Amino acid sequence: MSMAVHQASKEEEFLRKLFSGFYTSCQLGVSKPQQREFGFGGWEKKIEFRHIGVKGEAELRARLVSDAPLYVSYSVAYYEFPAARPMVKKNWLGADLVFDLDAPAHSCGKFTCGQCLAQVKRETIQLVEEFLVPDFGFSQSEISVNFSGSRGYHVHVVSDAVEQLDREARREIADYITGTGLQFDKLFWEEGKKLFGPRPSQGGFGGKFARSFLARLEDGSFALSISRSLKDPAIRQKMRRAIEEGNWDPIGIANRKKKFQEKFSSMMLSLSGRIDSNVTADTSKLIRMPGSLHGGSGLLAKKVSMAGLEKFHPMEDAIAFSSGEAKVKMGEPVPRFSVKGEEFGPFEAGETRELPLAAAVYLLCKKAAVLE
Repeated sequence: MSMAVHQASKEEEFLRKLFSGFYTSCQLGVSKPQQREFGFGGWEKKIEFRHIGVKGEAELRARLVSDAPLYVSYSVAYYEFPAARPMVKKNWLGADLVFDLDAPAHSCGKFTCGQCLAQVKRETIQLVEEFLVPDFGFSQSEISVNFSGSRGYHVHVVSDAVEQLDREARREIADYITGTGLQFDKLFWEEGKKLFGPRPSQGGFGGKFARSFLARLEDGSFALSISRSLKDPAIRQKMRRAIEEGNWDPIGIANRKKKFQEKFSSMMLSLSGRIDSNVTADTSKLIRMPGSLHGGSGLLAKKVSMAGLEKFHPMEDAIAFSSGEAKVKMGEPVPRFSVKGEEFGPFEAGETRELPLAAAVYLLCKKAAVLE
């Protein structure tokens, strides 16, 4: 029986040639490559081949240049024999702790909008600054962040403290961060006419909720949704001082428990829907290699410092191809999008345009256009 051979389209061949050229001189962001398993993907699947091992960075680069994969993944785990199979023969030595955050589902679809990318960036900063550093005690030097190349960010913790953790321990970390199983009644309680709850000075989720609540108390519409009397700055200050002491109702709020419970539910860390806990728990997960190109966007899975993350904009700062042009024909309606500060579109299906290479590659990788 003969097996069907994948016939590469001219778009795939065009992209692979570009990707191969990119890998000849790019920086490779992989620690201990000789202990990692690698996976390569192409036009049809993000991982078509895995159980790939290399002896070091030079061999990895040579493979990337010669194979020109559209997707490159590597294991969060370290192995004695990365290319061995089945998995048990690899001899697992340890693993980094990784968090995968994706932009929220939105009507922007595959053309992820700036608003969605900004939101997941805020949540990435929140993960590091409100959890990994203060609650778990990791240092900034143990944490690295990279744009995923598409819709989110990957946060890697490389530390002796986590390297040997099993799946259950890693899932517990994810559950803590996402607030899984956290209940309002465990943080708030009533004593007569008083409602007591967490203070902003506390650690953990209670303190985070209290700090978030106080920060939003200066928002007029938010304050009025609690009590009309909070329109008065003096009353808001009274409320603030009371919450700092753990008293959540110094002013007699109607239906207070229901209102606070609603705020608690709506203000539960948005990370709960954004972090993929299965990725964090998986001790042998293959994840996008930092510094590689993403075949679904043509963007770079770029490492970003925490100091630079706030100002990082993927469609400006993760562009891999900054010179050249290509003529493409739209295969579907394309919304307005921006590359390097220049706006393109919207385009109609069937429309032909000569575009800067970065914009053309973006549309080709999205499979929204073909070469003309």
